[in-house]
Amino acid sequence: METKKLEVPMIETFQNLARSLYSCAIRIVSSRGKNHNRGKRGEHLAGTSVRLNPAYLARLFACLTFCLISIPSSANATIRNVQTYGAKGDGTTNDTAAINSAISALQPGDTLLFPCTANSTYLITAQLTISQTSGGVPLSNVTVDGSSCAIIRDTASATGSIIMVIGGSGNGNPNYGPAVPFYAPANELAASFTTASLLGVTAGEYVRLQQGGKDYSTDTAPGHDTGCDLTGCRWEVAKVASVSGNTITVTRVLHDTYDPAVNGAVAQKILNPLTGVTVQNITIDGNGTTTYGLDLAGVAESTVSGVTAKNVQGAAIVSHGNFNVGWSNITVTGAGSEQCASAVWFDSQGNLWVDGMSISNENLGAPGTGCLGNGAFGFELVGSANGTISNLTVDAALASGRPFKTTAARWNTFNSLTVKNSASPYNNGISLQYYSSHNTFCYCVVTNNGSGINNGNAGINTFGNFNQYNAFNHCTVSGNGNIQFYISGYDALALAQDGHNTVNGGTFTGSNSSVVVMGIQGDGTFISGATISGPGSYGIYLDTSPRSANNACVNNNTFVANSSLGDQRQRHQRPWFRKQLQWSEQQPDSGSLQAAPAVDYHSRESCFIALCFQAGFWRWSSVNSLPEAKHLHAPAD
Repeated sequence: METKKLEVPMIETFQNLARSLYSCAIRIVSSRGKNHNRGKRGEHLAGTSVRLNPAYLARLFACLTFCLISIPSSANATIRNVQTYGAKGDGTTNDTAAINSAISALQPGDTLLFPCTANSTYLITAQLTISQTSGGVPLSNVTVDGSSCAIIRDTASATGSIIMVIGGSGNGNPNYGPAVPFYAPANELAASFTTASLLGVTAGEYVRLQQGGKDYSTDTAPGHDTGCDLTGCRWEVAKVASVSGNTITVTRVLHDTYDPAVNGAVAQKILNPLTGVTVQNITIDGNGTTTYGLDLAGVAESTVSGVTAKNVQGAAIVSHGNFNVGWSNITVTGAGSEQCASAVWFDSQGNLWVDGMSISNENLGAPGTGCLGNGAFGFELVGSANGTISNLTVDAALASGRPFKTTAARWNTFNSLTVKNSASPYNNGISLQYYSSHNTFCYCVVTNNGSGINNGNAGINTFGNFNQYNAFNHCTVSGNGNIQFYISGYDALALAQDGHNTVNGGTFTGSNSSVVVMGIQGDGTFISGATISGPGSYGIYLDTSPRSANNACVNNNTFVANSSLGDQRQRHQRPWFRKQLQWSEQQPDSGSLQAAPAVDYHSRESCFIALCFQAGFWRWSSVNSLPEAKHLHAPAD
């Protein structure tokens, strides 16, 4: 006989408690001035000010978490204990058939329970799939609970094998409807788009938006704007708020400009998504032979917490085509591959949130050994928008792949990101690739990644193309091989469009005297309030090749004296070391911005003038008095 979930008559009590804590946590008071507070992404709260009480915020978060876990989604939901269906959990019995029997009995709202045993290890030899009932009803509001002890260990060794798939058709991918072209361009931050024919969606459903782009990694001149490859497509997942004819309004906004004529923009409906899924307190173990661990595909409004995924040859965590899925307290070890996906692979996400994730002990790999060839990548975010990733640590010690990278990730926020110890040559710490724009990194720590000099890698590196309007606020970057911070201009078509990126504060410490600490090959770069110290040939270098780093704002930075920032003037071999720099300047009494010719800084030995646009006026900044100002000079022939 199955166990019924306890009904909770105190739901209203929980709700009232949450409302009370919310009112204590956030108080609205009169503003001290016009637009004193700035809301999310530029929204102004005119005439009001929000004061936060951290203690009450903590209680509110705890209450909401408890409510999410404790309140059942259905009064008639059933706990499907896998032991009831014959699973032993003794670490020796093959429990595949028994667990699948329990899964087959699931109905929307049920819990699949893996109870503790003396060993608490459930062996399987085939994939576990939670998608729909035998009658074809999507299994929404289902909980997978490992009781904070259970381990699902897969001993299968087939290429492409997955331990557990939740959602989709069971192959690890969401089910998408036909691709319907856009009727007209839809601008970035627009709330709606129009398709050329009916998309077949209603309010509350989910869509995937996709388009190509110029200068993807295998593009050839003169460029193919509707094409893309694995590292060049652009996409995101959105939720439908309303539909009027062929016009779809989304609950948030669009995070790119979608153009059907230029980039072949299309929309697809996500078919039969699962919602309200909870995965908690369980370990997924691939035993070193399985390719993938936990895979969520076509899932929305769901949470994953207290999960450890380990010992796989590819991605331990895979997430495709999902919306508003939260991940917390996630541990990943013994995973990752250049050939078979990063240790954690988020692809086609909308409103992703992560709070607390650790990736370590990545697969080392060896040339020519299948999935493990060429080492492991760590965390990867692809074609995703409007996410918040907090408290993520990637320790890539001894691994040879890129520890953190984004591709076409837009309008995401990364809080307290730590990327460290990827010691192999050519590997950056943070890699922003191909149309990754409008991302904000707050208090990131990037240390001891890459090795060698003059090899193109950096602690933080943009490459590919069109990585624009990203901000790095108060980051600590040190000990990385080659350059510490690099806005790269080297892409397939040499268009060098990585522009308008910002550094606000933080410390950047060089690792060798042969290359610069910060190298800039993109237009409109803003660097303010940073502390730059050696060793390094120069502190900040604005390059002229492959495209001049014009319209830069370098203001109020500190160059640390006696820190081995060199002033040698021999010709360097790397292209960012040039004799002349392009700059723009604004005459104090002029009404327009004027481009000045190339300036030989050797003729301006004591003065480097940077132009900044702040608070509505042009501001001059001279660094004559800085003790290391001379280290900004370009080398002589």
